[in-house]
Amino acid sequence: MSFAKLYELSLEGVQISDLLTENEGELTPEIESRLDKLMLEGPERIEAAAMVVKQLEASATACEDEVTRLRERAKAFSDNADRLKKRMVIAVDSAFNGKVKTPLFSVWAQSTAATTVCDLAPGIDAEQFYQSHPELVRVKYELNRTAAVAKYKAGESMPEELFFTTNEPTRYLRIK
Repeated sequence: MSFAKLYELSLEGVQISDLLTENEGELTPEIESRLDKLMLEGPERIEAAAMVVKQLEASATACEDEVTRLRERAKAFSDNADRLKKRMVIAVDSAFNGKVKTPLFSVWAQSTAATTVCDLAPGIDAEQFYQSHPELVRVKYELNRTAAVAKYKAGESMPEELFFTTNEPTRYLRIK
């Protein structure tokens, strides 16, 4: 259900929505100033803005759902193309000696190079295997940020190779 149907936008809500859609969502300083002035006029303006927020969020959700649907549809097309190409390889190899030329396309089948893949046997993890064969295990080193921040906040001396940035809290709006 769209929030446009759930909430009848007031004139203020329509004004806010129009300000946003006229510039395709880009907020210029002038538009921000107009929105600020409009919303400072009273609680009904904030309520109208909240309705517009809910409408925009519903539109975003609908777009995300459509992206998901289209991504699934694209995957189905790609899978069908792959299945058809496999059938074409069989036909080209068996009936046309591996190659067909038509006025529009040249179609041929070829083989990939042989590859060898290695993996650990079931029940064996890389750490266990590293103990007996360290030359066959790649170890990834990365900074433990959580531990470093905890020590920093506890006032412990920190190595000069580390630097810390404290981001100030950000206020945000919640609408229920």
